[in-house]
Amino acid sequence: MARTNQFIRLVRRPEGNLAEDIFEVAAEELGGPGDGEFLLEVSYIAIDPALLSRMRDEDNYTAGVAPGDLVWANGVGVVVESRNSDVAVGEIRVGPVGMQQFLLQSDPGTTRVVDPDLGEPRWHLGVLGTTGLTAKLALQTVGEPKAGETVLISSGGSSVGSIAAQLAKSIGCRTVGIVSTDEKARQICTDWGYDAAFSYRGRSVDEMSASIAETCPEGVDVYFDNTGGDISEAVIDHFNLFARHIVVGRIAVAHLKDTHADIGRRDGNTILVKRVKKQGFVVHDHAAARPAAVAELVAAVENGDLVFREDIVDGIERAPEAFFRMIRGQNTGKQLVRLN
Repeated sequence: MARTNQFIRLVRRPEGNLAEDIFEVAAEELGGPGDGEFLLEVSYIAIDPALLSRMRDEDNYTAGVAPGDLVWANGVGVVVESRNSDVAVGEIRVGPVGMQQFLLQSDPGTTRVVDPDLGEPRWHLGVLGTTGLTAKLALQTVGEPKAGETVLISSGGSSVGSIAAQLAKSIGCRTVGIVSTDEKARQICTDWGYDAAFSYRGRSVDEMSASIAETCPEGVDVYFDNTGGDISEAVIDHFNLFARHIVVGRIAVAHLKDTHADIGRRDGNTILVKRVKKQGFVVHDHAAARPAAVAELVAAVENGDLVFREDIVDGIERAPEAFFRMIRGQNTGKQLVRLN
């Protein structure tokens, strides 16, 4: 059965101030699956910050997206046709499907089957997916927070940041968030239980450092770094002895043509004197921990101990709009695109 597959293609690489014309909506005709293939009808795609680094022409921890390519995205959908003995029609699968309505594939190992008893399928793109697992496992494996410690989170209102804050609070930590505006700073204290928060927009490194001193009077034990850039430079003087710096994202330097040009103060002296552990975290390195972590996240959601939000727009043609909502901080929860 022939189908029209609408998808989003990258026109040019992001550079400087991002503009909508880096994407275009395209379409192609798809036939039915051949021998060994199966066809997944995509229900939702996630708009993740990691996409920005994939589109850049630089070293990354995953495959990049070049001009002319289908734009990468994780998604969840239902198998509607299959000529692969390992894949059954009706299975719900999640994984890297791309910004498209249908995925025709032969390797079932690139996606995984979703247990329908583990929450809504789309939750596996957010709180039970990369978002929630990054928050939980980054804290658990690198941050190792302890009751009474201060956890500072940049991009504190983001999907990852808000979950990390709740998990840290659940073990008795003091949480402080860094966000773009004063309004958001007030909001995340109300919504996610932060003990304090402040905004970075339009402020110098010294001004942000002063706000850290005010909101973290006993210093910073764990820094959950979603941004990099000037925000992270402002944290350096506030690390406590044996602090942990988790490098999760670099959205603050995404506008640079060459991220090697992100030159700020070198922190080697502080790392040595304070014995700070600074480590990058990529959730794909922790596949073995996924099942147990997902089960714990499901229990926390069902018990009401973990709250999350979703921001859903409809239609594949709105995927570029959703991307820019996420980049500009206009979304009010995990940014998703519903396709059917």
